[in-house]
Amino acid sequence: MLKEKKGGARRELSAKPVGKILKFLSSMQLGIILLLLLAAISVLATLREHDAAIQSIYRSWWYLGVMAFTALNLLLCTVRRIKPLTRQALYPQKEQSAEAIAKMPVRETVVLAKSKPAEKVISLVANAFRRRGLKAEIITGAQGKIVFAQKDVCGYFGSLLTHTGLLIILLGAMYGALTGFERQGGGIVGDRISVPEGNFAIRIMDMWVEHEEDPTVRPRVYSDVSVTEGGREIAGGVIAINQPLRFGGNTIYHTTFRYVSEIAVRNTSTGETSMYRVWDRDYLPLEKDGIHIHFLAFFPNFITNEEGVPSSQNYLPENPVLAGILYDDKEKPQSHVYLALNEPVTFSVAGGELEVTLTGFQHAVVYTITRNLGRPILVAGALMFILGLYLSFFQQPRRFWAVYDQKQAAVLVGGRSYRSRFQLEQELLQLVNEITRREEEEHGRIS
Repeated sequence: MLKEKKGGARRELSAKPVGKILKFLSSMQLGIILLLLLAAISVLATLREHDAAIQSIYRSWWYLGVMAFTALNLLLCTVRRIKPLTRQALYPQKEQSAEAIAKMPVRETVVLAKSKPAEKVISLVANAFRRRGLKAEIITGAQGKIVFAQKDVCGYFGSLLTHTGLLIILLGAMYGALTGFERQGGGIVGDRISVPEGNFAIRIMDMWVEHEEDPTVRPRVYSDVSVTEGGREIAGGVIAINQPLRFGGNTIYHTTFRYVSEIAVRNTSTGETSMYRVWDRDYLPLEKDGIHIHFLAFFPNFITNEEGVPSSQNYLPENPVLAGILYDDKEKPQSHVYLALNEPVTFSVAGGELEVTLTGFQHAVVYTITRNLGRPILVAGALMFILGLYLSFFQQPRRFWAVYDQKQAAVLVGGRSYRSRFQLEQELLQLVNEITRREEEEHGRIS
């Protein structure tokens, strides 16, 4: 017997630390701290560049660890609340004594015109409750018959659904971060963009521009793409701003459009010509490890103001100019460079003179390619979270009890609410008025 007692005491002692740990992990205070920590980290992440924030923060082991710890807290907190909430919602204490009703936070007494049989009054009260939209039933207790009524019972589960929805959102975000990726790529018609993270490639089949009536408004660019995996087409379609292409958990967004210029570099001494294709913001070497042009912008309709600052009058390609800066071999800026269409500009280098000519240009598109397999989970969690908020704020559970004192010819009505006392008081007044009205109608018919 002593051995059994020692063993039981040992198990009890070992269970206490476990219980304390579980209580701490499931505490609301810890959950609030973790959520505030996630919010603070997210705010700090907005101060960094988008790509850097994704790689160094949102997909870091420590950020995912905080999310996992928060998810564990929500899971334990939710599990702890299931049993008491279910008991409170589905197994109410329907029988209450007159003394208990008199001690309820909200209560009223309805004095009848004269004493009536208890059966009749209880039935009248139950019908009055039902008239106000409550689910009422008559309970036979130790002290006689009691009317029990309730409304919006599903509101008890609002916080449970909110916690569950938030938990699902966290799990979806973690799953998306662990299995997803985000990268940028672009090109002109005919280019192929390889996406090794997704094991597929994007071929730009066609591209066209639709200008607005006001040419100063940025035009809408469309591109037709074909997505292949192992040489087999798996998706395709037209992409534009707010018109992404989705397939297999992947999404291709139109990010922006740019210009790709065709540049001819001719050595005036030898007549040798080299062709280059450059994006705005690219470099064009004129000498090996020496003089080069850093292009900064492409202006489709080039103008300069009174101070000589270049800009584009609109997006119509009426006076295209590729602008940049000429640097020497020591990376010192020498002069501004403006290449107009088919108008050569001569530069002196060690090997002689070079004629640089803008011979043509075309639009290029830039895509943001993402994979987020957790998106359906996020949507499901968000819907559950919204449903939980709706139940919490718009479905306020109310319960009422009523007993009849035949000697005093009075009905004692009391109520309890899960949250809003003001709403409970208003509804109790309406119930009292309904009981009074029905009693007066009954009394008038008898008279």
